[in-house]
Amino acid sequence: MMRSENKTSRAFGAAALATLAATVLVACGPKKDAASADAAGSEVVATVDGKELTASQLQIAMQKQRGMRPDAGDAAARQVLDQLVDEQIVADKAVAAKLDQDPHVVAQIEAARRDILARRFIEQVAESAPKPTDDAIRKFYDGHPAMFAQRKVFTLQRTDIQAPDDRRPEVDAKVQSVKSSDELSAWLKAQKLAFTTKPEQDASEQLPPNVLEKLDTLKDGQSMVVPSQFGVTALTLVSSAAAPKPLADARPAIEQFLSNQGKRELVMGLQRTLRKDVKVDYKGRFAAMKSAGDELAMPAPPSIKPATPAASVPAAAASQNTPAQK
Repeated sequence: MMRSENKTSRAFGAAALATLAATVLVACGPKKDAASADAAGSEVVATVDGKELTASQLQIAMQKQRGMRPDAGDAAARQVLDQLVDEQIVADKAVAAKLDQDPHVVAQIEAARRDILARRFIEQVAESAPKPTDDAIRKFYDGHPAMFAQRKVFTLQRTDIQAPDDRRPEVDAKVQSVKSSDELSAWLKAQKLAFTTKPEQDASEQLPPNVLEKLDTLKDGQSMVVPSQFGVTALTLVSSAAAPKPLADARPAIEQFLSNQGKRELVMGLQRTLRKDVKVDYKGRFAAMKSAGDELAMPAPPSIKPATPAASVPAAAASQNTPAQK
């Protein structure tokens, strides 16, 4: 897929559904029995000069490891535990040096405590959101035919063109007039403009609505311009094939998306109302500044990853991208 224009030049990366889903709380996994979970979490996995390290502490440390699978084996867990032991040893030395009384450290500890409490409160609020109804799922399916009933898979040729600002209008016009990617490549070579090409394959739900709408109007061989930070990016339609997704197949992804959306709306409602119950006085240089409003009253929702890849419609559909695009 292509990088977004913000920083990495991906002109389209995921469908509008994915964009929305990225901003909502994702449902947590199945709840375990509270008593058994507490018992398992309090299990001592190591001691450091008599100080106990528990399974819960180890689990938290493992969750912080980038790329570590939730079902990582004992060998990986032992490696993280060794790191936790080393951390405890150094922390004990810091306490012995009275660093826990340093005002900067005290402020950081309090900030972490406040953040953890606020995020857990948001999680509990989100967990109370009702599940989407069958009618809501059907309505969503019927309301997005391009993503489901009329879904397509597009085979594309992407061309990244290094064009100076003063030549971009000319390149844009040429991209939209050519009849094939070969014709575009030949013209770019003649103009001595550097470019690279590579194939892509994307399903309807992986494309933003504006890109999907434009692709649907193209004939095989025609091209369109997509936003690019460092030049011009062209997408040439090689072919498209109908690949409808019936409601039964789309249902899990739609249900997850609507559930996420419900959680987000619930949290946003909380953000709009909580400040009404408290008095906030800004001091010093902030006293004269315009209030940011209720939307900034609550911390950002925690990033809770779903247990399955069906957290959004694009994730539910098997990605058609070649490894080179990722």
